[in-house]
Amino acid sequence: MSRRLAARERRTDRAIELWGLGYLVLGVVLATVAAWPVYQSWRVVLVAVVGAVIGGGIALLVRRLGWRGITGALLTVLVAVAAYALVVVPVAIPSAVTGIPGIARGIRDGIVGVVVGWKQLLTLDLPVGEYQAVLVPFLVVTLVGTLLGTTLVLRDDRWTPLAALPVVAMVLFGVAFGSSETSAAADVFGVELPAPRELLLAVLTLLVTVGWLLGRSRLVRARALARARGGTVSGGGGSVWIAVRRNALAVGLIVIALVGGLAVAPAAAQLADREALRDGIDPSIVVQKQPSPLSDYRGWFGVDSFDSELFRVSGDVERVGRLPLAVLDDYDGETVHVAADTRFSRLPRSAGAGDDRIDLGVRIGEGYSGVWVLSPSALAAAPDFAGPRAEALDDGFAIAADSGGAVDVAPADDDFGLIPGDSYTLTADEQKVPADFGSAQGAATGLDPDEYPALLEWASLQELPRTGAGLTELIDRLRARGYLSHGLLNDPDATSWVQALKADGRYTFISSYAGHSRARIETLFTSLVDQQRRAGAKATDATLVAAVGDDEQFSVAASLLAREWGFESRVVVGIRLPAADEVPGIPACTEVCTGSQMSAWVEVRDPRGGWVPFDVTPQFAKAPTAITEGEQLPENPTVPDDAQSEAVDPPQAQSDASDVDVVPTGEDAVAGSGFWPIVRGVAIGALALVLLLLPIAAIVLAKVLRRRFRRGAADPEVRIVGAWEELVDGYADADVPFDRLPSRLLLARSAGRAAAEQLAREVDRAVFSEHPPTAADADSAWSIVDDERQTLRAGSTFWKRLGTVLTLRSFLARIRSTNRPVTVPLSMRKEIAP
Repeated sequence: MSRRLAARERRTDRAIELWGLGYLVLGVVLATVAAWPVYQSWRVVLVAVVGAVIGGGIALLVRRLGWRGITGALLTVLVAVAAYALVVVPVAIPSAVTGIPGIARGIRDGIVGVVVGWKQLLTLDLPVGEYQAVLVPFLVVTLVGTLLGTTLVLRDDRWTPLAALPVVAMVLFGVAFGSSETSAAADVFGVELPAPRELLLAVLTLLVTVGWLLGRSRLVRARALARARGGTVSGGGGSVWIAVRRNALAVGLIVIALVGGLAVAPAAAQLADREALRDGIDPSIVVQKQPSPLSDYRGWFGVDSFDSELFRVSGDVERVGRLPLAVLDDYDGETVHVAADTRFSRLPRSAGAGDDRIDLGVRIGEGYSGVWVLSPSALAAAPDFAGPRAEALDDGFAIAADSGGAVDVAPADDDFGLIPGDSYTLTADEQKVPADFGSAQGAATGLDPDEYPALLEWASLQELPRTGAGLTELIDRLRARGYLSHGLLNDPDATSWVQALKADGRYTFISSYAGHSRARIETLFTSLVDQQRRAGAKATDATLVAAVGDDEQFSVAASLLAREWGFESRVVVGIRLPAADEVPGIPACTEVCTGSQMSAWVEVRDPRGGWVPFDVTPQFAKAPTAITEGEQLPENPTVPDDAQSEAVDPPQAQSDASDVDVVPTGEDAVAGSGFWPIVRGVAIGALALVLLLLPIAAIVLAKVLRRRFRRGAADPEVRIVGAWEELVDGYADADVPFDRLPSRLLLARSAGRAAAEQLAREVDRAVFSEHPPTAADADSAWSIVDDERQTLRAGSTFWKRLGTVLTLRSFLARIRSTNRPVTVPLSMRKEIAP
């Protein structure tokens, strides 16, 4: 008999272990699926398999060798580190397998990657593939996760359920280090589910984890019952229906949680945007502290910078039209700059397959230093930096995910970025410009009439269609009616650029103020509006010249006109190369780029895809002409019929909006704009409160349902046994001390409660009596439980009663009791009923 029991117990132990190991395998599979969007490379599967095999193998080896205590833990860590160092290069850093020196560097990168690989993973564009050591974090996660999980599974004690934590952590790795953009919503039986992939991963992880816990609980319970039957103590009068109800309760709670989650998910997805770890780690903090490159634009035309070498470019120069230095996509009314929410990311250093690639080399001259990196907007790979600062520059390089503008935040003396002497080579895709921008249709207006009255008035005077062709003509008119000037009359730095313009043709110096604030732009358009009104309807462009400035003002003016026309726009500071159209006043750079060749232009997004560049440098062949109303213009000899005629206000600009589409202004607009943020904040706070209260509600609901199932059993004997279990659980929750002994009577005496001893005798009588108990006996047993609960409540404070309701001690105590062999004191053994 004992041998059969021992063999059966060994089989049960083996089943418990295999059940746990199977759970870990499923956890690794789910973790690999979650991490796939981050890498999108078959090697991620290899990393997961190797990490899981090593982690689980080390745990099995430790149990086989019997390592325990602090010494065993230290030996385990040493073996894990050695195994990791052995496999990290061929598995996670395959690019380092180029010989002994490469493998040595790979091992170094693998060790360093344990610390810094997480940041590198967060700052690369997704998918990261197999770039450098980006697979190291996932290898560490799977190896450590399976090592901890297997160790806990093999312990087979009260700590074993904690093996769910490393499994959940492995799955969360792919979610946390993935994109902040979730998968597209899916329609399931008429219900729109947001982020279906992420939701499915969460549901599968929950189901697998709960399934393992329930299955293990059943196996452990079966083993405990087998041990009890093999001893001298008779088992209690339990029923299989109790176990069925217990499992049904657990499954029911899971279903309620899943249904509740599916119901709340669509509403929650509309209230807040998902954020991933990569959204908070980028060079934006350094970039936001830099002054706007457009604000410093006139500095390039000073005596010190005009002829100073800024950059030296080489390679496929003749194939490139423009090289951006800074891409500025936000305007606050004072300066144009990089938007505060711009996310910067890294690029792989090796370019994938592609056609029509452009190779360029750039060397930083004595006239430039800073975080902005001169580079095409369609980089295929990160630049290859050279020189003593190459490693630091490679670490600090990043591009704006939306605009393609490149920066480098490597430390440089007391600042950041590039310094004279730095050099790099880069590979880029040939930039394709949309061919049919003229037919593009603009969206609704985006400018406030109260902020830009002069700009909108001048735009309406042109009477052009709100299309790409209309915008192109609008910018051409703006340039033709402007006049190029880089400084004030008394500015001594004006000598160089004035002489350069005079060398290109006849030039008359006219001073102009710097800056591109809203006031400065409005002044520019006010001069244009006044000149057009004075000149009349038949005036030529030469007569309408009135706005004085340079690329700084005209780039912002053109960008605002594009937004008024309904197109997304941005300002780019950089240089033009030979492939670009010639722009009088700003020469193109062929090899050595100086301050005289720095320019700014506008890029407008075609709604159908792609950015269209527009040069904005004003002409300098025709200076502004002062006109008084009624004056006969030399360009147009026609004399007005009425010399005393007054200027007539132009007709109202055409608008797509109707009277019913009036935009609220004043106090109504302020109230309307402030209402939704308040509602949003209240809704998010309420949802957060509901989510915080869900665990509490689940605990209370679980206890209520447990008591109802026990009390509502159809069989009186099962109801009486349920009353005893309810009393024991009540003692555990109320923190009444007692020993979990194999006899109800002994357990009741250890608690020192008269009600417990009375109920124990009634339960034993109902279970062991030859006559089945009646419904009245069951009601009597439950009345004892009710009276005892009232007694316990009366003798405790409010906070203690609240703690009794919310505690999980009764659930945890049952899990622990099934894992612990029962030892009966010698003095009590004779009192155990046969």
